[in-house]
Amino acid sequence: MRRPDNLLKNKLSGWLVLLLGLALVPSLGSGIAQGVEATPPPTQAAAPAVSGQVPRKTLEEIMQIPFAYRRENRSDPFAPFITQETGPTLVAPEEDAPLAGMQLFEPGQLTLVTILVSGQQALAMVEDSTGMGHIIRVRDKIGRRGEVKAIVPNAVIIEEWSLTTSGSKKFTTNEMVLRKEGDK
Repeated sequence: MRRPDNLLKNKLSGWLVLLLGLALVPSLGSGIAQGVEATPPPTQAAAPAVSGQVPRKTLEEIMQIPFAYRRENRSDPFAPFITQETGPTLVAPEEDAPLAGMQLFEPGQLTLVTILVSGQQALAMVEDSTGMGHIIRVRDKIGRRGEVKAIVPNAVIIEEWSLTTSGSKKFTTNEMVLRKEGDK
């Protein structure tokens, strides 16, 4: 068993070590906590920096530098990743106009029946799903976003556009091929 006087010595030596540690921590703590060596603060008559060394700026000097976020070709860093809306929210002005004529039919709903060429003028005859025939020319609008770009001897080329998520137009080309009699 331990004697009471040894117990008292152990407690006193423990408190002494703790007090010495607390006395040393403030002098070392600022450098250790920041991961750099503890150096005395610079004086007014500091020696010029040795060539090759970058002079350190104080926090006040750094805070005086204005910050400007350049948004060109960058996304908004504060926009949420998940929204309730899906797909592009941009709507082209042409979509508000009422549809008429061949704009009532999407290219997939039409079947190319024949192509007529007279000099420089080319016409194509198409048939909709109800069996009704229609005549189309170059630059005619088809569907909401399509336009006849060319009529060649065996096909009609239609260019359709769509909006990407960034708001730019993306163009795709569809062909309506003239089927020969007996082809499926």
